[in-house]
Amino acid sequence: MAATALASCTAQKKYIRVENINSVNSVKDNPIIYSLPKTALSVKVTAINEVSVRGPYYQYAQKYIGTDDIITNNSSVWKLGNIDISSYPVVDSSRTYIVETNYPCAMNFSPEGFLESVNTKPDFQERNYRDDDTHSNLSSDDLSSRRKFQDMNVNRYETVFDTVLHVVDADSIFTTVPSAKKNLIRKSLDEQAQELANQIFVLRDDRNALLKGESDGKSLPDGDALKYMVEQLNKLEESYMSMFVGKKIKIEKTYVFDYIPTKGTEQDVLFKFSPEYGITPKESAKGSPIFVEINDLNDNIVVNRYDSKQKNLRQRNNSASSANGFAYLTNAFAVVKILQKNNSLSERTLNINQLGTVKYLSSELMKSDGFKLILYPQTGTIRSVN
Repeated sequence: MAATALASCTAQKKYIRVENINSVNSVKDNPIIYSLPKTALSVKVTAINEVSVRGPYYQYAQKYIGTDDIITNNSSVWKLGNIDISSYPVVDSSRTYIVETNYPCAMNFSPEGFLESVNTKPDFQERNYRDDDTHSNLSSDDLSSRRKFQDMNVNRYETVFDTVLHVVDADSIFTTVPSAKKNLIRKSLDEQAQELANQIFVLRDDRNALLKGESDGKSLPDGDALKYMVEQLNKLEESYMSMFVGKKIKIEKTYVFDYIPTKGTEQDVLFKFSPEYGITPKESAKGSPIFVEINDLNDNIVVNRYDSKQKNLRQRNNSASSANGFAYLTNAFAVVKILQKNNSLSERTLNINQLGTVKYLSSELMKSDGFKLILYPQTGTIRSVN
């Protein structure tokens, strides 16, 4: 009878054990598995392509428009714009754990598989940790169309009538009869430029007439109608002028690069860049390297020193550590920089999860009634425990 009671008491004893999955060497029956997060960096880079396109009548700008402020050569130059550094969590396979327990343990997980809470529901809502925004705001077709100049209302041909004498047979008498022959002769660039310049001056006269109220007996528009007409005349003049002075086009293209730090202090090539080719992959031979650099702020020196001291004390006293409860992380901040030839283009201080120290709650704490745990799933750090 006493033996039965002892066995019953032993069977009812609560236990919980959390173990790194990479260290498991025994059979486990359907354990609960969860992972702590590691930090992946997301670097969003904007590249700006400044394109200058020469106008078809640039040689005649001074002659007919009276300006030397023109583009004389086509060019394309890439520059680096804004660089934004952010982070998002991914599963850390080296910090994945199995949970064994013989009593009900309500665990809540994020969609990525990160532990959010135990025996309680977190009051924060799920969110998307990753914001992908890799795009170009201008397609190649759009760029091609923007490089082209508008087909202006310039007559590139003039009609010329030549008098031709035809010999005809009239009542057995040959005679000559004059007739007109219509020919189209292409105008020279100089003539085309002069005609377009004349149209520009006509546009300016029309706009001035509108603004001065010179109606020639006709009713003039006012208010929004007048504003709209002037805007359209300005746009048309700008298009005509571009045929002489050229046009400048600015294209922005956005790239997103992912990088997962592995060390406290490291530097690696993120991509290549050159003014001629813009952004290219890091494997490319075109361009100079742009680096990502991680500098650990060593927030966990004191914690790691304490853990090392505890380990030495246990070895000295031949005492084994108690069973581990749930694993969590300490914060570990690092300065993340994007560098070009040792010049910082962008930098930000972020929590890098994989640089944090893994800690375990006491298994005895979790056996108490009313035990509740809430973690920040994106960092694996404790929000509250009781």
